[in-house]
Amino acid sequence: MSSATQEPHYLYKELQSLLNRSLFDFLHEGSLDGIWYWDLTKRHNMWISPRFWITLGYSPNDMAHLFSEWKSAIFDEDLSITIEKIQKHLQDSDYPCNQVIRYEHKDGSPVFMRTRAMAIRSKSGKPLRIIAFNNNLTTTINLQESNKEQKERIEFLEQALLREATHDELTDTYNRRGLEESYKYLIEVAKRDGSHLSIALFHIDIESDRLGEDKFNTLIKTFSDILMGHTRRVDIIARFSDNEFILLLPNTHQEHSQMVVERVKNYIHYDSHEELSQLNIYVGIATKSLNLSDDTQTTYDILNLYVDEALHLAKKEEYQDIVHYQSLNAF
Repeated sequence: MSSATQEPHYLYKELQSLLNRSLFDFLHEGSLDGIWYWDLTKRHNMWISPRFWITLGYSPNDMAHLFSEWKSAIFDEDLSITIEKIQKHLQDSDYPCNQVIRYEHKDGSPVFMRTRAMAIRSKSGKPLRIIAFNNNLTTTINLQESNKEQKERIEFLEQALLREATHDELTDTYNRRGLEESYKYLIEVAKRDGSHLSIALFHIDIESDRLGEDKFNTLIKTFSDILMGHTRRVDIIARFSDNEFILLLPNTHQEHSQMVVERVKNYIHYDSHEELSQLNIYVGIATKSLNLSDDTQTTYDILNLYVDEALHLAKKEEYQDIVHYQSLNAF
């Protein structure tokens, strides 16, 4: 550290002689947030304008005109990049030395400076000095960061609202709205691929009025967890009503769809929650082979009609509790 002296620094006087005095005063006192002027013949010497240190929260009288003082104020991550750019500019005058550098304020906060540096060379082209002009961008960058955080927060809230609008709160499966969007998307995929799409509609013979809301919710949540645990990630599960779930099975033909449903039913009957295993669970299934000529809305309506009819029959005593519509009628 050095105290203020009456004699101006030699680099300060040299810089004044290079520039018009009024222009120099305007630049370093009014239009810029600091200038530094580095002697490349005596590399430890660097004149640093008072405004530069004031911008960083220091008293200029407490700071020495040394390269080490300037260097100590730069973030370590930015120092190596800055030195590299300076070296390239010294080797090639056409290489721009223009960078945003992070300095550490006296209070520890970052100060973002736009630094534009230029080498002053001898007649032979040898670099003798470097002059750098600095503009404080901290307010602008902080505002940009604040706007970015606000934008990310808004996007997060939008996603949360969308999820709330398309998912069932209790089971975290799709609700009717979310189901319809996914359903029609899978129809489009099956049309494009020329593949099968199967749909299973599960009806759990349970009523909240009879069991009480807490027990009802526990059983419904248990069932949805089982359904998620016994299906693929590409399958779509939705809570269709209080006690009904729909399972969409892309690229799944009749026999495989029947096997999936039977696997779920067997697990519930033999390995799951005791009260859930004692409930009657009826399932209607429908499968359709699709191609590009099929109309999406018509296919959506037909599959829903077929699976409803299959479930209706599954509830009748003369039928099994799993009914596949295709086993009753050819598509």
